[in-house]
Amino acid sequence: METNTIDEILMSGFRLDNVQTFHDMPVSEQNHEGKRTEILMTYVGELPNACPNCGFKLYAHSAKEILVSDTTFVGGPTKLRLTFPRKRCKSCGYIYHPKVDSIDESRYMTKRLFAKMANLALKRSFDDIANEYGVTNNTVKNVFKQFIREKEEELRFQTPAFLGLDEIKIKKLGELTVITDLEHKTLYDMMQGRNQLSLTEYFFNMPNRDRVLWVCTDMYRPFEKSIKKAFPNAKWVIDHYHVVAYANRAMDAIRISVQSKMTREERIRTKKGLAYTLRTRAKHMPPEEAMKIRECRGNEILQPLATAFDLKEDFFNIYDEHQNSIDDAKQAFADWEASIPSDAIYDDFRKLAKTVHNFYEQIFNYWVCPATITNGFTECTNRIIRENNIRGRGNSFEILRGRTLYRHANLERIEKNGMLLGPHIPKQGPVFHYEEVKGIQDTVVEDETDYFNSFDYDPTIGLIPGVNFDPDTGEVLDDTLLDEWRAAVDNPDMEFE
Repeated sequence: METNTIDEILMSGFRLDNVQTFHDMPVSEQNHEGKRTEILMTYVGELPNACPNCGFKLYAHSAKEILVSDTTFVGGPTKLRLTFPRKRCKSCGYIYHPKVDSIDESRYMTKRLFAKMANLALKRSFDDIANEYGVTNNTVKNVFKQFIREKEEELRFQTPAFLGLDEIKIKKLGELTVITDLEHKTLYDMMQGRNQLSLTEYFFNMPNRDRVLWVCTDMYRPFEKSIKKAFPNAKWVIDHYHVVAYANRAMDAIRISVQSKMTREERIRTKKGLAYTLRTRAKHMPPEEAMKIRECRGNEILQPLATAFDLKEDFFNIYDEHQNSIDDAKQAFADWEASIPSDAIYDDFRKLAKTVHNFYEQIFNYWVCPATITNGFTECTNRIIRENNIRGRGNSFEILRGRTLYRHANLERIEKNGMLLGPHIPKQGPVFHYEEVKGIQDTVVEDETDYFNSFDYDPTIGLIPGVNFDPDTGEVLDDTLLDEWRAAVDNPDMEFE
């Protein structure tokens, strides 16, 4: 525990009476000895004789004792037990007692503890913080909620020119819309809901809406009207990750159809890890995986898989090989659509072609945008939101939003790129602090195996190229293929769907 609060109390007229240590707390990683400390102090300073309100005489009143939480002292929770006299005015009823600037009596904690807990709550669970400082979970939660509300007005972000929109489903909170600044790779905001009415209302409340020039999303049709109404200068572009993902899904549908007609022995003999092979891009495919594709071409039963692989690769190459010409890209798509065999097994690729026609302008706006635009950062932000939600399972939307939006890394990047309209964000120390609070250290010793630290989080950690992550497009794939891949590694003789 820093000494400045104790010094301030002593200078305010209090006397240090005793320091008591108890060993009655649960043993935890933060409190190895299960101890807590109480510091007993009594006010012995001067008292006024006249009422500050009406000027009449003050008379002695009963003494008062309060228990104030403070930052940890010698490794355990600390309470300041303060006793002070009171005086009462018989004329107006005013009751006087000594005040200490560094103590917030309404919360029964020091102001430095409030700031410390608020900052720790950005990256650690409420239960963990409550155990460390000897307070309740609700106390930490209320501190963080007030912390967020107090800073809402101070932190105003510049409206981005390149806006990213995506949705994420969180249990008990439902669908959330994630809004990012794709140009500077920062989280702009989160909102509850995804329907057209709520989107339009939110967009119209954004300042300087005319700044928005490009909006990158998935193929969610309600975005169209909301974007047109709220952003007069913006073009809507479909994230190409979502477009090419349909090619992978169409190929998977064909693989499942072909494998469903095989006997168990045929699956075991020929299909080990084939799902992984088909998802791998040809330009990154090792020789042993390429051999599997060649074997499919020479096998009458497996030949549709090779054709599906070629269709998938050709669709990806519309983006890869024609990045500088929208006309060439449109022609490449037309040629690809014409190359789809008429057999019913390839109907999913025809559905993909129909999808492209349904969003033709928005998909090919990718080639009109002056900079390569992708919603990959928004997808990665979704992973951080999920991790933050896991750390505080059951928390409200307000808390989840605060923990994600006010991460130090996000705020620092916003400020660095000139997109922060509010106060300066300190490069070291707490994300926010009160002027009265001094000497707070923001260095927190954490066990990385226990705490998710989204401050320094790399969203690609744990992703396996070709299995649940496409290294070329940045697409984060679903876990179905990951489970199948793990099963193939753990049990080579296992049959697949």
